[in-house]
Formats: sequence, structure tokens, C-alpha cells
Amino acid sequence: MRFKYMKAIILIIGILLLVFITPTSMATNYEKTNTFQAQYGILNQKLYVSVPPSLYDYYGNMSHTVNGDSDYAKFVTPQAVEPIAESIQNITRNMSYSNEQFADAVLALVHQMSYAINGPQYPIETLVNNSGDCVALSLLAASIMQAGGLDVVLIHYIGITPGHMNVGVYLPYKPVYHTAGEAPTDFVYNNKTYWTAEATPAENWKVGDQWSSLDSVEPVIIPLENTEQSSPAQVSSSLNTPLLPSSITVNMSQEQSRRALTISGSISPAYSGGNVSIYVSSGLSYDYFTTVTDDAGGYMLTWNFTSAGTYYIRTSWGGASNYAGADSETLTVFAGPESLVQFETLGYNYIFGKASPANYEIRPLLGVNDFLSIPLMTNVSLSYDFIVLQAGQTVSNVQTATVTIPGNVWTMSRGRNMPTQTMQLPAQTVTVPVNVPTNLQPLMLPSNFNQTINNQFSFILQNNVGNYSLNVNALNDYEMSNVTQGNRGNIAFLNASENIKQNNWYNFTATISDNGMTANIYNTNGTLIGSLPPYNSNSNETIMLITNNVNHAVVLKNLTVQTLNNTIQPLKSNEKTIDEIRSLFPYVSLSILLVATISVTLVYVKKKRQMRQKNRNNVPATIQM
Repeated sequence: MRFKYMKAIILIIGILLLVFITPTSMATNYEKTNTFQAQYGILNQKLYVSVPPSLYDYYGNMSHTVNGDSDYAKFVTPQAVEPIAESIQNITRNMSYSNEQFADAVLALVHQMSYAINGPQYPIETLVNNSGDCVALSLLAASIMQAGGLDVVLIHYIGITPGHMNVGVYLPYKPVYHTAGEAPTDFVYNNKTYWTAEATPAENWKVGDQWSSLDSVEPVIIPLENTEQSSPAQVSSSLNTPLLPSSITVNMSQEQSRRALTISGSISPAYSGGNVSIYVSSGLSYDYFTTVTDDAGGYMLTWNFTSAGTYYIRTSWGGASNYAGADSETLTVFAGPESLVQFETLGYNYIFGKASPANYEIRPLLGVNDFLSIPLMTNVSLSYDFIVLQAGQTVSNVQTATVTIPGNVWTMSRGRNMPTQTMQLPAQTVTVPVNVPTNLQPLMLPSNFNQTINNQFSFILQNNVGNYSLNVNALNDYEMSNVTQGNRGNIAFLNASENIKQNNWYNFTATISDNGMTANIYNTNGTLIGSLPPYNSNSNETIMLITNNVNHAVVLKNLTVQTLNNTIQPLKSNEKTIDEIRSLFPYVSLSILLVATISVTLVYVKKKRQMRQKNRNNVPATIQM
């Protein structure tokens, strides 16, 4: 018997060795490795899961508010974790009591996560955080179980403090594998019997088990009929074989239509029919679109935007077969305003827009428009690539049509302490372009109130009393005149728009030191096409004009900031970084386990020899471990 126990100890240590020496993935994805068992340990399986950061960010930006029990259903996202369910079912689907075995395997996975009171989380968040409370762990377990085809509910115990939650699993029979000696717990809902499934890691719970303290508590049953039906992407999962890395590229080009850009790229390895998600964030909203790859692994999608502003675009591939999914780099898009269709006749300017009661429109002065601001430190260098696109090209050889504008009388207040102006506008017949959208009509704007919107895209390095920043601004005519005439302080100015062509990538580099700032622009061949001379730290700004931002978009990528002195200072003997400690953890764990294995083996051998010697002397053997 002792020899059997010794074999069991060595077997357990061997399993732990396999877990700890599994190499950590260097990919940008969140990687997770778990083990699960079926039929009480007869089959030990290792599950590899990879989560692209974009999917984690997407769910992190969703609402986590719970106003009532029914709101918990929105956190159940079976499609996002479906590959995990499929991997487990590859083992359990052909077993006796396969649904119960599948549910128990899911519980085994969830039990390996740390208990932490994080509040309601989406399953992707719990997977990445590797922790959660009873609510978060139950939502993850329910999502995987539902993805595997099980009929599940949430069981919420609200009559106790603090409250508690677990999962209810429908089985048409009494659980076979629940803890021996304990009566399984069930609840009847809609004429179905749901057996409790405890997701917290305190015990090795099986379907039918639950805390004994809950036996007398009447719970609320939360049905999961209104769960998320579609997810922007899925995790990647494989069984007993680590996932191989993959990649995805992203690019952007102009589209031959109004306010539209083309997002394209490819995945590697090249798969046909691969699902690609395209995430677009404006800071206020987080949207996604989906498309599929062609035979060469390429994808393409036309993105229509409705307003000027800053957008962040990232694409993601969900992976296939033995390959993990991947995220592309993030493109930052600065979209300028749309031009107005404008013409002049009889001393008046006309534009097209949605008619007001007086059939006129006054556009406010746009002023300075901030697209992006990034704080910087001194003694750093920064670099990024950018391209200028035209968001909606001007159509040549436009045909015209005759439109009659009805007469009207209107008044306008010109501001504080200014007289109100009243004007009589006669009916007029004018010639206009026929490509104007049909939902717009001619609006009248007096010429003396005409206001231009030809703001200029500019990259600005700013020094505000030692606080540096990189800014992307649209400067209006007034601001540009101050810059060019030297009325905006000590400024280094470069009109780079003279050398920049549309649809070509350029590289911008700059250095910021205690002595001042410098900046250079290079084309794709590495040729210097523009330079801002260095100036001292008392100066305020370097301004580089890129293009007129009306009907244009500027795309920025590969933003890199690093210190000018890249020398790594040696650590003191008692200093270790967190990453170093984590990187050493598998080796330290391996050493400890090897020492433990050798120690236990030596003790066993020594005691065995002592027993044999005592048996020879007819002395009862007593072993103290």
C-alpha cells in the first residue's frame, strides 16, 4: 500500500512538472493553459486557450451595469467561448453521461481560477484576468456550457448576506458523479430539473454539489434565453497541442465615394473564409464590423464615417485549426470635415444642406480642432508613419441643373451690442451640380457672413513650461496667419504639404531633449523631404503643416516613443523586476519539484531499508513521515 501511495505522489509531481514547464507564449495574445479530467482522472487533458487583446478590450468597453436579476443574462456570451466547448467535447461527447461529464470538465477548468471579488465580468474578462467571484465564475461556466449545447440557468441566492450565485444544469437523470455521501441538489424551473453546479474554487465540486449553507435558501432562477447571440470574435483553443502563432496586417486607402475609406489586409497563414473583425473606436463609441478572407487570405471592407474626428481602427482574426488568432496594429484616423457644395450668384452665397424654416444656414466658426494630444517627457525620441487620404473625391465633368430658390425674409442677431440685421431675399433661379445628395436643398447664406472651413492638418510638438506633448490639430485661417506671421510665439514652422503626395506613406521622427526639439520627414525610400531646425528649450512649438483637412483623412501608425539613452542600468543584487521573477518562475518551480521528488524518493528508499533491517531482527517496523 505504501508503494502505491509513493507511486501516486510521484505521478502527481510528474503532472505538475508538465504544467510548470509549459513554455509561456511570446505572442501579444493572452495565453492560458488549463487541465481538466473526465471519469475521475482516468483521462487528463491539457487545454490551450488564446484570447486576442481586441476581444478583451471590446467586452471591457461594454456596460457592466446590473439593474436587476435579468441583466445577468447579457454577460453570458456562448459564441465567444465556443472553441473551448468544442475542445472539451472532443473528449466527452462519446462518453457515458456525456453531458454531465462535459459540465464537470467545465467546472474543473473554472475551479483553477483564483477567487477575487471583481463584480460582474464578461467571460472573456474572467478568462484573461484568471480570477472572479461567484458571479463572474458562474457566468463563464454557463457560457461554455451553453456553447456546448447544455440547457443551463443561473441560480441567484439573494436571501443571504452576502448573496451567492451558481449554475443550474438540466439533466434528465440524477447526477452520477456528484460527491459521494452527499445528496445532489436540484431546482425545478419550467417543468425541468436543474442540478446545481458550483463554480467557486473552494472544493472539487461536481454537478449536483453545492455549499451546505445554501440548503435552506430559496434562490431566484435566471433563464438564459436572451444571451448574446453573436460576438465580434472568438477565442482560440486546442487540446494537448500548443497553438501556433499567426498574424494579420491592416492598411487603409481612399474609396471613390463620399466619406468612405477602404480597410484591407491579409492573414498569415492564408486561410480562405477566415472571419475577420474590424473594430472602430471614436472614444465615445466602440463598434465592430465583420468580413471574411478570400482564397489568398486577404480581406477588405468599406468603412463609412459620418463626422469629422479621431478614430482608432484595429482588425482581428479568430484563428483556425491549430493557430491562435491575432490582432493587427492600430491605425489612428484623423477625419476632416466634409466640404459644402457652394456657389455664388447675385451677391449671395448658397450651400446645400437640410432646410431650416428660413431656408438659410449659418455655420459657426470652427476654430482650432484638437484631434489628438499625447504627453511626452524630455530626452526622448518619437517616430510614426502617416499617410494622407482623400475621404470622398471630387467628381470631374459634373453636369448641372437649374434650381429655383424661393424668396424669403429673415433676421439674424449679429452678437452682443450688435444690431439685428433683416434681409429680403428674392426668388432666384440658379445653376447647381446635379451630384448633390437628394436629401439636401439650396440654403441661402449672405456673402458678408460667409465663413470658410479650410482648416489645416498640422503635427505640433509643444513645450508648455517644460511639459512636452505631441498634438494633431486643425488650425483655421486665423491660427495659420498667426503662425506664418510669427504672432504665436517662438515657433519653428514647416509647410510639408508642398512635398507630400496623397496615398503615400511618410515617416516622421523627432527628438526632445533639454536643449530643444528637432523633427524630420522621410518618404518611403528614406529620403529626407523636410526638416525643422533645432531650437532651444525656451521655444514653444514646432508646427508641421500636412494638408488641408477638408475632405481629407490622415492615418497614423507605428507610434514609437523611447528614451534617447537606451543604456540599461544594472540591477542591484537584491533587485528583481516583476517580469524577471515571472520568467524565472517555471524554472524555480521545476527546481523545487525536482528537489521534492528526489527528497521523497530518498526518504522512501531509506525507510524501506530500515523496514527490511527491522524485519530481519523481528522488530516491528514504525515509519514516521
